[in-house]
Amino acid sequence: MEPIRIGDAEVSIPQSQHFRNIVAIIFAMVTGVIVVGTIESIGHVLYPPPVGLELDTPAQMGEYIGNLPAAALLIVLAGWSTGIFSGCLLAGIIGFKQGKFCSTVYSLVFCSVVSLMLYQVPSPAWFRCSGLILLVPSAFAGWYVSDLILIRLQDSGTSNKAE
Repeated sequence: MEPIRIGDAEVSIPQSQHFRNIVAIIFAMVTGVIVVGTIESIGHVLYPPPVGLELDTPAQMGEYIGNLPAAALLIVLAGWSTGIFSGCLLAGIIGFKQGKFCSTVYSLVFCSVVSLMLYQVPSPAWFRCSGLILLVPSAFAGWYVSDLILIRLQDSGTSNKAE
């Protein structure tokens, strides 16, 4: 492993697959948080919460969410689907040979967080069911696209070497 020079310092990054997996999962989590936060913030702009809403009071949150239009909740579902898709895509690409493992770990963490949120925040039954059901195909699609990208990159690398 060759060290990388950053200014006067030499930094060496381990070439270990385990290190790569950890980096892949962390980057996926950061990406997922950014994507979900961005999409949900669009929903908050379109459907702002009322002034004085206390987010830590379940009764107020239940009443607020119960009165939201379906479009506002669909934006949240879109955020979750896009967040798990993008995280699995990134985990799959960075994880490379163990991309499926990295995507699976990220998916389990993401689904656990969503399940905890659905447990704590009162919401309509259709929203809870749809939220959990959408996560599985979105996660699989993210990993699958990452796998296709890696196959294309490998194919283009071997065809360039043959020329």
